Amino acid sequence: MRNLKLTLAYDGTGFHGWQIQPNLPTVQGVVQEALEKLFNHSVTLTGSGRTDAGVHAQAQVANVETIRSIDTDAVLRGLNALLPSDIRVLQVEEVGLEFHSRRSASSKTYEYHVWRQHIVSPFYCRYVYAFPYAMNEAAIDEASRCFIGTHDFTSFCATASEVEDRVRIVFEAEWQRGGDEWIFRVRGNGFLQYMVRTIVGTLLYVGTGKLEPSEIPSIFEARDRRLAGPCVPARGLHLIRVDY
Repeated sequence: MRNLKLTLAYDGTGFHGWQIQPNLPTVQGVVQEALEKLFNHSVTLTGSGRTDAGVHAQAQVANVETIRSIDTDAVLRGLNALLPSDIRVLQVEEVGLEFHSRRSASSKTYEYHVWRQHIVSPFYCRYVYAFPYAMNEAAIDEASRCFIGTHDFTSFCATASEVEDRVRIVFEAEWQRGGDEWIFRVRGNGFLQYMVRTIVGTLLYVGTGKLEPSEIPSIFEARDRRLAGPCVPARGLHLIRVDY
């Protein structure tokens, strides 16, 4: 038995997220089907985490076990020949059987892209969220720093989340500003459903004066989703890398 580590990029627009769902196109489902055609046996593709419908990935990581002896370069070429153009396999590596794309991960990095003008090019609109309103940069930066560290993120995740342990460690949370585009970059040991998008929505509330940076600690403490800002659209969110 061999264990293969796959690094994938995809445009999430046409998919109902990563995780397989009955009768719906998902990234995991499409890639797993391509793997089974290539290997001619059933497989289970395991991803580093679930991206929601409409979320993109520049370097999602997954692993799959196979009995086939096809070399990694041939697997790479074969998969890309079978996959649709909005999913690409960037790299295939042989790893030890102990490697697990989710459990072995030490951190993940996401970016959320905010477009600061009213008009978005049709060639770019799938990948950014247009938010052209005036914002207080100093306030948004101050609030961003509040998310660094170990926190219970109950106030910043999906209300219906079945995950009991909502404590996560955020190592980095900062904005990069260049022209018409602002990018929020966050790196942590793991993320809950809608967590990054809710953090961004909360920070945009701070930027427009609907919340003060000083209110962020009390929102954490309350563990009440209603106190945080909105969950911004999925299209601006990109999984950038997974570290091991």
